Amino acid sequence: MSETSSQSRKIAVLGAGPVGLEAALALANAGHDVQVYEQGRVAESVRQWGHVKLFSPWELNVSDLGLKALGEMDVSAPDPTVFPTGNELVARYLEPLSEHPSLKGRIHTGTKVLSMGRQGVLKGELIASASRRERPFRILVEDAQGNESLVFAEVVVDSTGTFSQPNALGDAGIPAPGERKARASGQIMHDLPDVQGEQSAHFAGKHVVVVGAGYSAITNINNLLELKKEAPQTQITWLTRKDSQPYQRIDGDPLPQRDALAALGNTLAGADQRAAHIGGVSIEGVKQAGGQQVSLELRGADGSTQTLDGVDVVLANVGYQPDLSLYRELQVHQCYASEGPMKLAAALLAASGGGGGDCLAQSSPGPDTLKSPEPDFFVLGSKSYGRGSSFLLKLGLEQIRDVMTLI
Repeated sequence: MSETSSQSRKIAVLGAGPVGLEAALALANAGHDVQVYEQGRVAESVRQWGHVKLFSPWELNVSDLGLKALGEMDVSAPDPTVFPTGNELVARYLEPLSEHPSLKGRIHTGTKVLSMGRQGVLKGELIASASRRERPFRILVEDAQGNESLVFAEVVVDSTGTFSQPNALGDAGIPAPGERKARASGQIMHDLPDVQGEQSAHFAGKHVVVVGAGYSAITNINNLLELKKEAPQTQITWLTRKDSQPYQRIDGDPLPQRDALAALGNTLAGADQRAAHIGGVSIEGVKQAGGQQVSLELRGADGSTQTLDGVDVVLANVGYQPDLSLYRELQVHQCYASEGPMKLAAALLAASGGGGGDCLAQSSPGPDTLKSPEPDFFVLGSKSYGRGSSFLLKLGLEQIRDVMTLI
């Protein structure tokens, strides 16, 4: 499936998730020398929520090149109209892609990227100069045994995502007093646990507090409601910054799972008592209580306070943010609000008219928005949206097509 480039370049792809693997496949197909560095397993972040069904069907989560690669390995293509789970996405698509001959030996799992810069030049030198391209990227990596080494590349594609960088639970985006300790002890979680499956014992019959008004939060609540049918003593409390109707439904939403969750969220924020909703509050503190429980100190918009006692587990679904430390020594222009690359952030803001908009209606705003003052450095995938939550995999596939025109 090779379509050799007229100029083969040494390229480092950071992250072996859906976008990183697709980018590596496309770059290898174009004849480039590609090496992929992944701190966990292939598609590690997807595996963390593998039991969850995607909003979007297979056809929006695969590329033509990826399907061609499956065919070359005699792996059957999935039904494009079916909505897969994360585990199905890994098993039927991402793992097979990682084993394609063009990527064999190029994916270095258990290898964490610690930092990167340009060899022989500092961040504040050769400012916005194309001559920085003449200096290779110097990348410090650490293997699973803790051994550090340097790798070099002419081009870097950062597709490390944001899932490993959760936002803080406390007001103003900073940790509430006691939050960090409770998180370290496992009393505060930031993911989408399998509450009906392998992790059910951790939640059944417990008082679980879900914080947040995004789709991760309502997905967790929906799963907890199902668990409660089997374990009626399970108590669910839902905390949001908004008082009511936290979800904006889309007329004729083409993603039925998304619309069903939005409807459920608005119902639970109203008269439905299956989960106790406390709206219009922020978290001021987390205190250790008896046993393994914590108490949450809440503050209302009017300044009133209340304490929520006897909490066993907090699911803090308050969003994620990019790890900016990886490219702190590079000349990357970042949005002061979203922390995504500035050109793309500005284009997304303009396209949405200042609001979130329907992520399904979005398309890549073009190759120019992927450029950075640092030559040949590109941020793709969910990390390119910074703290924004409207990224879909189909947008990452479009970004790959765009960046191929720039390399």
